[in-house]
Amino acid sequence: MKTADHITVMLNEAVEQLKVTPKNWYVDCTFGAGGHTGLILEKGGNVIAFDFDQEAIDVGKAKFAKEIEAGKLILIRENFDKLTQTIKHLQEINSIDAISGVLFDFGTSTDQLMADDRGFSFSNEQADLDMRMDNRLGVKASDLLKVLNAKELARIFREFGGEEKANAIAKVIVRMREQNSQQLETVGGLVKAISMAGRHQRGRLHPATKVFQALRIVVNDEMSNIENALPQALELIKPGGRIVTIAFHEGEDRLAKYAFTNWEVQGQGIRITHKAQTPSEEEIAENSRSRSAKLRVFERNI
Repeated sequence: MKTADHITVMLNEAVEQLKVTPKNWYVDCTFGAGGHTGLILEKGGNVIAFDFDQEAIDVGKAKFAKEIEAGKLILIRENFDKLTQTIKHLQEINSIDAISGVLFDFGTSTDQLMADDRGFSFSNEQADLDMRMDNRLGVKASDLLKVLNAKELARIFREFGGEEKANAIAKVIVRMREQNSQQLETVGGLVKAISMAGRHQRGRLHPATKVFQALRIVVNDEMSNIENALPQALELIKPGGRIVTIAFHEGEDRLAKYAFTNWEVQGQGIRITHKAQTPSEEEIAENSRSRSAKLRVFERNI
C-alpha cells in the first residue's frame, strides 16, 4: 500500500463521545489507518476492529503488534455488515464482555485512496479501474462502466457523487465504450471521459472526484452495508452503550440520522446529537477533507 499522512477526521470528538471506560470492549467498524482504534487503546479500552481491506489489516497488525499480543486488540478482515455474527462468535471463543460502544467512520483513509494500483487515485492513469476495497468482491468499477446504460450511470453519479454534469459524463462514457470499451478499463480513460464531458478543475477539487466517489460507493455496496450494520450495532451494545457515526456523504448521514431518530421514537434510547456535530474551523483549516464530515451519536437505554 502506498502510504500517505492520513489524518483521522474528528478523532478526539468521536472517541470522547464513546465515553471509553478502561478494560471495556469497543468495536471500530472501519479500522482504516487505525486512528480511532489507537486512541481508544490509549484510553484503556479494548477494541475489535473491522476492515475488509487486507492491506489495512496487514499494516494494522504491524502497527499494533503489542496490543494484539496482549489481547487488547482483535483485528478482523470482514465487512461490518457481518457485525453480529462476527462479534457473537468472538464472544463464544474469547473472554469478551458486552460491547460498550460501536464506531463507524464512513470515510476512506488517505492510505487507501492513495493505493494507486486499485484505481482510487488519479495519480496513476494506467492503473486498473478497480475500486474494490476487498478484492474478493466480483465487480470492478470498469465492469459497471461497460454494462450500465447512460441513464443508470447518470443516476449513480448524481445520487452518490452529487455530480452536476452526470448526464453529460454518462453519455460520453457510453459513446467511448461503443468505440472501444478497453478505453474505460483504466483511471486515465475515465478521467478523459469526464474531461470530454466539460467537467474541468474547480478550485482544489479534481474534476473526477465526484464520479470516482460515486463509483467507489456502488462497487463496495457501501449504502447497503451501512443500512444493514446500524441495527446490528444497536443489538450488540449494552444499555448505556453508544453508537458513533462519522459520515462524509449526504446519503450516509441520512441513514444514520433516520436510524437514530426511529430508535428514539421506539424508546430504545436517545439521540445525544439532535443536530450533527461538525469539525472545528481549526480542523478544517488543517485538513480540508474534514469539511463535509458529520458526527452523530446514539445511546441505548434498554
